[in-house]
Amino acid sequence: MEMLSDDQLNNLNKEALIIIVSSLQSQLAAVQSQLDTANAMLSDNNRQIELLTEQIRIMNQRHFGKKSESDLNAADGQLSMFDAFNEAEALKDPKVPEPEITEVVIASYKRTKTVGKRDADLDGLPARIIEHTLSAEELAEKFPEGYKELPHEVYKRLHIIPETFIVDEHHVHVYASKANNGVIIKAPRSVDLFRNSIATPALVASIINGKYVNALPLERQARTYKNNGINLSTNTMANWVISSAEKYLSLVYDRLHELIYKSPVIHADETPTKVMRIDNKKIANGKKTYMWAYRNRPTKDSPPIVLFDWQASRRADHPREFLKTFSGTVVTDGYQVYHKLGKERPDLNVAGCWIHTRRPFAEFIKSVGAEGAKGSIADEAYNMITEIMHLDNGYDDLSPEDRKTQRQLHLAKKVDDYFAWVKQKYMQVTRNSVIGRALAYSINQEPYLRKFLDDGNIPMDNNYAEQAIRPFTIGRKNFVIIESDNGAKASAMLYSLVETAKANLVNTYRYFELLLTEIPKHMDDKDLSFIEELLPWSERVQRECPSGYKNQNQSLIQK
Repeated sequence: MEMLSDDQLNNLNKEALIIIVSSLQSQLAAVQSQLDTANAMLSDNNRQIELLTEQIRIMNQRHFGKKSESDLNAADGQLSMFDAFNEAEALKDPKVPEPEITEVVIASYKRTKTVGKRDADLDGLPARIIEHTLSAEELAEKFPEGYKELPHEVYKRLHIIPETFIVDEHHVHVYASKANNGVIIKAPRSVDLFRNSIATPALVASIINGKYVNALPLERQARTYKNNGINLSTNTMANWVISSAEKYLSLVYDRLHELIYKSPVIHADETPTKVMRIDNKKIANGKKTYMWAYRNRPTKDSPPIVLFDWQASRRADHPREFLKTFSGTVVTDGYQVYHKLGKERPDLNVAGCWIHTRRPFAEFIKSVGAEGAKGSIADEAYNMITEIMHLDNGYDDLSPEDRKTQRQLHLAKKVDDYFAWVKQKYMQVTRNSVIGRALAYSINQEPYLRKFLDDGNIPMDNNYAEQAIRPFTIGRKNFVIIESDNGAKASAMLYSLVETAKANLVNTYRYFELLLTEIPKHMDDKDLSFIEELLPWSERVQRECPSGYKNQNQSLIQK
């Protein structure tokens, strides 16, 4: 295109100038339109990149970052578990014959019983006194004019005696009349745990405690036993564990199931797990099933109870059945199944969890760093929720009535302000971003998150359920799958008793030993009232199975 000189432009008439300017405007408009389209495409691409980057940061944080929200600047330690959760059920084989003592005991030896003495400095651990003296000859040589003994020098060291095995050889005395009238009487003997079995309550309790409390697979326990001269197969141990759960421990589990409904508040959570065989039908690659966990809100009238309930799906039928006789409040993480149940039943109240509400904001802050998140929507939301929860923690020692009063006076306005702020900010963010979804969660859960304001019994979080289900979720990383539905049910039962015992500060090994000693004595009873004194909080269990847990000031109940 030929360029016009200044003289030529000066000589152009008005019509020519109008045509040129109009043409230039059209060309500029076309260029601007192309630029706008390019910028829009670039903006969309950049936004997609930002969303993907944001999601990658959050995923990295979830997989590799610290999990605690209590301190966004402190690093957590790593957790490790070795357990194969369904191992006992997978190895259980009714066809495996019970071993004889001669098959089990490889070598025998005696150990000196520890001298019993309570030592306050070692928190009540049994102690043995080891005397260090000089002989009479040495003393006579050192002190020819005689000696007197001064107070002892005492120092303490912690010693351990590995697994000690003793064969209980029962000698049942038999008596007959001298008149030879055919009357023969045997002395009473203890009830066998299983017919013609060498298993004892102490041995089976140790196996259960090792696997479901200390996460030691049966194979590892078998190797430990063998190192101590005991040859127990994993199949034999699996038979004992599952049979104990089904025959004896189920009685306690059923009673706990009845008693959990006494609490005005129950926490609920669920987590998936794969099962390979259901109704004796093997499923390729396993079926995704669910382990449901329920834990009551402890009160003076309702001690801590933790129950696991395995189900083949996540449908509403399962919590509907479990909670069918419960009237009160269920605290959950926002799963719609519970909201459905709450709408079906006027006597069932459903409350939300503020920890779940805060969590995505906390994850975002940790993913970008506290400094980078300053002033962001996530930072502001996190601080608002944290302030509300911190203030509510100050009411923990109050009665439910007084707690409700304080919440209405000091927290109701802050909760109103939070939801008003959330709805305002939601209009300013991308809906499918991490922050957009987090704000949407708050908006959708608002009716359930507000429930704590109207009842002093309702907590702001679902931590009880999360704490209860954690042993299973951590172990699942190692066991991956469960062999069958029967194994899942038995394991759920054992975890229920373990976690309930721990919640009541009971020594789990001693507790299982007591249960397996006492329950077999009552298998012919029509009255099951004996179970009451075997519940973890009973006076007898607390006396005979005390936990060595150091923080004995831990509160077991909500005031």
